[in-house]
Amino acid sequence: MRDSDAFRAAVRAYAEAILGGGASPYDPALMILGLASGGLPVDDGDEVGNLLALVWGELTDWAELRPAETDQAEAHMVAAAREWLTVEGDQEAEAHYFDRWLHDILGFKR
Repeated sequence: MRDSDAFRAAVRAYAEAILGGGASPYDPALMILGLASGGLPVDDGDEVGNLLALVWGELTDWAELRPAETDQAEAHMVAAAREWLTVEGDQEAEAHYFDRWLHDILGFKR
């Protein structure tokens, strides 16, 4: 198994956990951030980890740094996980996902 296959499987599992409901999505979101930030090596050319680190870093920071907005941040975590599970594995769809989340939703400059 390639490193990116294992990485993507782990991210998928945490995204599914976010959608499982019941508990706060923060902990599995933090796990995605950890994986994307170097918790699982990806050295076979799959650069999705860098972009996932930006998305999930912003979402977890939002919950941490603005506790009054935790509900809103967690709603975005659920939406981001749901959308990721829809696009994961399709390069063009992933590119649109990152463009939308990083620029349109989280406000990164183009």
